[in-house]
Amino acid sequence: MSLSPLIGRLIHSAGGVLLTMLLCFVLPVSAAKKDETMVSQPVVMQGEKSAVDEKGTKANLRPSYFNVYLGSQMLLADATGAAAARSFTNAHMLRSDEVIYKGSGATISDATGQFTFAPAIRLEWELPFERVRILPSWRIFSLLMSFDGAYSPEKSVLSSSGNFRYQNAQAQHVALTDLTYTGTLTATERHYGLSPMLGVQIELTNATMQGWRGFSILMRVAGGVTLQTGQRSFELALNPQYVSAGSYSDNYVIKSSVTQAYSMAFLAVGRADLGVRFKLSGSLHMIILGSATFSYGILPYDNYGIFQEQAGQNKNIYQKVVSGTADQEYMGIAPAFFLALSTAI
Repeated sequence: MSLSPLIGRLIHSAGGVLLTMLLCFVLPVSAAKKDETMVSQPVVMQGEKSAVDEKGTKANLRPSYFNVYLGSQMLLADATGAAAARSFTNAHMLRSDEVIYKGSGATISDATGQFTFAPAIRLEWELPFERVRILPSWRIFSLLMSFDGAYSPEKSVLSSSGNFRYQNAQAQHVALTDLTYTGTLTATERHYGLSPMLGVQIELTNATMQGWRGFSILMRVAGGVTLQTGQRSFELALNPQYVSAGSYSDNYVIKSSVTQAYSMAFLAVGRADLGVRFKLSGSLHMIILGSATFSYGILPYDNYGIFQEQAGQNKNIYQKVVSGTADQEYMGIAPAFFLALSTAI
């Protein structure tokens, strides 16, 4: 009996078995891979700066905030303003360069303190970058839009009291050419302004800080303009004295009242803030904030007032109208402290 046909059958049978085993292994694996590819993961589509999955559910975007601040600015002494007020006083109240009614003898002291507290208010809107289409989606960054208002109460700039000597080379009587009065000279000022600003905020927090009533650290910079209105007032109040001058004998007095004022001056301003925010309840938060505002610009003062000598019952012997303009360069820094209520919107 030949072995060739037997060997051929064995090989044919073995091949069939191997083919059957291979099919049994490959088909389940292919089916499993097919099942894996059919399990869909959430699809994220980016549209108008809001992440949306296939079910139309928006991603968890940071909220916007509206903040209302109340606080106080610390206005530092303005050495340039004090020097300008002293120069104006010498020229128009003491008339140090005039021939008639030339004043002397008074010692003018700087009455400006190191700082003055001024009430301040701020309204502010925080808008996260990720909610603005044209801005990058940096989660810790927010756009700031704010309006700051501050009012400086009247404060003293210069003062003088004691003897004021006035010489008049053109007096009607020799007894009136050189008179010394007692009294006071004061200069005060006040101003208020509104500052629209645009800025950027970085808000830092982590899981641990969020456990402390949603605690976060706020770092900000902003810039804009201040629309400021202000006034500086000068008052010379001397006591009348009786002068025996023949037919010109009478009570004589020198007085002067002059105002310098400007309206809606534009100042360039920059601001830096550092503070913290934490939750009170629901969407209501509190902010504690330290701030410093830098200002620079020109204050266009207009001058108006009078300088006069009177005798008896308000009889004018001499009168001069004080007028004109005086531009003053201003540069200042105002540290501030604020408390604010902040609500998520």
